[in-house]
Amino acid sequence: MDNPATVNSKQIALTAVMSALTVVVAYSKGLAATSMPGVFEFMTVLIFISGFCFGAPVGGSVGAISLSIYMLIPYPLAHPAAWLYTTSPILVLIMAALGAMFGVAGALSPRLLKPANWGKFSLSLAAIGFALTFTYDIVSSLGFAVAYPAYSDPMQAIILTFIPAYYPYPPIIHTFTNTIIFAAAAPPIIQAVTKLPETLNSRETKHKTAQT
Repeated sequence: MDNPATVNSKQIALTAVMSALTVVVAYSKGLAATSMPGVFEFMTVLIFISGFCFGAPVGGSVGAISLSIYMLIPYPLAHPAAWLYTTSPILVLIMAALGAMFGVAGALSPRLLKPANWGKFSLSLAAIGFALTFTYDIVSSLGFAVAYPAYSDPMQAIILTFIPAYYPYPPIIHTFTNTIIFAAAAPPIIQAVTKLPETLNSRETKHKTAQT
């Protein structure tokens, strides 16, 4: 039986590493695609993978931490709050909760999904990605309206999610691009991460055998 202190240390380390990776990937994407903000991102799929591979405490924490950091220090034009001088604490809390949602959903998914059948696994992740991202896009729009009532009201926020107002494309396009990312990127990454301990153990065993 694992020592609880050791388990907690592993979870803290995994949370720190995955949070840092998620934020770095988010900013790297912003630098690489400044002309297409809101079209695609890789934060949420990495948060989901964190939960899928390492459990709800890690996934939920990674989602809350990485989204909070990204909201507090946004890449220019990354989201509407970036246009304002300050980011509302209300919006930060809402986005942190949405980030945690992806991580917890990832942790619950292995109960229903098995990577054995690649095609079925990919389609299932696409469906989950669509549902999570659609929820994210609607609630984040409502969150902006709640956090900044002078700029928008809830109904207007929902409508603007489906029409091209600030950009030449509607924000809801993010739901569809993220569905593709979940289907294409999540399966191979999950498979690689889940096989990593087995690969490391195998190499360690071969190394010990060679020494003897």
